[in-house]
Amino acid sequence: MSKNVTDRRVRRTRELLRRALIELIVEKGYERITVQDIIDRADVGRSTFYAHYTDKDDLLVSGLEELTAAFEEHMERHFASRAEPNPVLAAFQHADRQRDLYRTLVGRRGAEVLRAGLRRGIEEAMTRRMPGFLPVGKGALPVDVTMEFLLASLLGLLVWWLEEDVRYTAEQMASMYMRLVVPGIREAYGI
Repeated sequence: MSKNVTDRRVRRTRELLRRALIELIVEKGYERITVQDIIDRADVGRSTFYAHYTDKDDLLVSGLEELTAAFEEHMERHFASRAEPNPVLAAFQHADRQRDLYRTLVGRRGAEVLRAGLRRGIEEAMTRRMPGFLPVGKGALPVDVTMEFLLASLLGLLVWWLEEDVRYTAEQMASMYMRLVVPGIREAYGI
């Protein structure tokens, strides 16, 4: 069997499982869902599920790959040529597209899993892209402190925006975030 056919099957199976999970979250809430519910809805076998994911938390977090890829792409364009005016816009746009799903998870175990997955994905993207753009040397803040500040403030604002259902657009939120952090980063690094 060719690799292309296998990849197509893997993608299709994973999409069926993700779709089943989302439908079940909306219907029952995350806590009440079992792996059996997911595999019944997706019409796949238990061994197939465990060939792809360790548990339902792993399945939930795997859907964040889209966010990480979009966020990193925006950051890359921003730092490469300033063609992308706001490197965090992708995070807010993704959250806005998935608003219904995220709102069903707010304040629950699923929200904890989601926050951890968001943090990990955004942190990986920032770690690959940001350090090269921050000055080092005498008087410069440690890069890890700056990265943690940017990450915590971005996730905090993103979660607040979703939990409170504040009616600012993704573009407005990304712009406000940048207006809040950029002056501090410039001041701290003498940029």
